[in-house]
Amino acid sequence: MSDELHRLARAAAPDVLAAALDRAREQAVARLADLLTEAIVAEALAAAADPPVEPRPADVPGDGALYAYAITLAGLPSPDATPALTEGARIERVTCGDLALLVSRVRPDELRVDEDDLSETGRLATLARGHDAVVRAAAGTGPALPLRFGTVVPDEAAARRLLSDHADAARAQLRRVGDCREWGVKLVRRVGEPVAAGPRPADQEEVSGTEYLARRRQALQDRDTAERSAADATELLEATLLPHVREFLRRGGSPGSSLLLDLAFLVPPEGETSFLAAAAGLREDLQADGLEVEVSGPWPAYSFAVLEATDA
Repeated sequence: MSDELHRLARAAAPDVLAAALDRAREQAVARLADLLTEAIVAEALAAAADPPVEPRPADVPGDGALYAYAITLAGLPSPDATPALTEGARIERVTCGDLALLVSRVRPDELRVDEDDLSETGRLATLARGHDAVVRAAAGTGPALPLRFGTVVPDEAAARRLLSDHADAARAQLRRVGDCREWGVKLVRRVGEPVAAGPRPADQEEVSGTEYLARRRQALQDRDTAERSAADATELLEATLLPHVREFLRRGGSPGSSLLLDLAFLVPPEGETSFLAAAAGLREDLQADGLEVEVSGPWPAYSFAVLEATDA
């Protein structure tokens, strides 16, 4: 009996390990989302709670700090018709030379959220949509440099210091972005495609050792084939789309997961039609290999023109 149990355990080990890894990935993603939510809220509340380092100017009335959305060129129209992040506030501009910071008045308590509520109707999602709406409106009038969601400065003087301290980097990024928009493209392996490494434990009691080894060899060959196909598709996707874009960057993806590739593209207006047509052609070409090409956008240039933590 001991030998039989040992044989069954050894045969089942690959599937058990694969299932454990899948479960661990799901738990890791959920935990990371929780930590990200906590970090965003903590940063926003800490910044808003800091005492003003200089008196608040009289031309920006109201109590509280300034929530910052994006840096734009001072000569561009202000998206003041767009609702601010919080009720009752309005979009204003703080200028310094040729740059402007889009802001609205906010109190610390208005940024408080339930860290456990990541639903589409939750407070965090509502605030994020409000932030995005202002950035989109700004990007619709000219180059815009989105700031991180949750960026708060104590007052107008601090807003001007931010613009002054990072003027060179901001101007350079605004020139890079220009009137381009961001598009996302994901290469996804359809659910149910063969990537397993062996038969299910329930099947193993009914097969001989020789047949089990043959099945396992075939499963490994199938996995290798699927990974080679994914690698070829990745190269094809990049080669097909790059001629239509100004820049691109890889945000994620792995040959061993269902998300094989996650790319962001900075696309000029004159290239968008050909870019989308090329992506549609890829979608048709790769369907036979069990792969999906998912396109999202257009977005403001979040992935290409965001000040790093060391910058802001």
